[in-house]
Amino acid sequence: MNQRKRKRTDLRSISDDDRAFVAEMLRERIYATITLLAVVAALWQHPDEHQPLGAIGVILGTVVALWLATLVAARISYTAVHGNMVHKEPKYLEASKAASGLLTPASTPILFILLSMTSLFSLKTALFIGVISLLASLFFFSVMSGSRVTDSKVKLLVFSAMQTLIGVGVVLLKLAVE
Repeated sequence: MNQRKRKRTDLRSISDDDRAFVAEMLRERIYATITLLAVVAALWQHPDEHQPLGAIGVILGTVVALWLATLVAARISYTAVHGNMVHKEPKYLEASKAASGLLTPASTPILFILLSMTSLFSLKTALFIGVISLLASLFFFSVMSGSRVTDSKVKLLVFSAMQTLIGVGVVLLKLAVE
């Protein structure tokens, strides 16, 4: 209990701007996690149609495209509001840095795909482990955020399970339209 309070205090001890930046970076990482859940699940559904390096290319292409889209959207929106001096606008620079959180979630699925190339397990197994790791990551983020709202372990688990189910819903929607 004291450790949880200390973590809350530590986060609250940083400035509002720094907390906003951490929230932005976390939001981008969660967004990429949900997107990759759908992509890796789609790859897992049809593993015979992909080679390991091709699957890695799809995953990297997805996160790089998300990252670039975020940068372009930030640049256009900040330019529309602030004019051509966007490169000096602190909030634009923060948004650009926060976008780097989009790249991180790809590391675990890629690691397992690389391991599948050693014949430790199949590509299908690697992709399945990637889906599970992304779901676990989403659950972890939910637990982390929920622990700031409630001290009840039951409420926290229900809250986190419900949010993780939203991620599962995104995956099921992706698989259904494919």
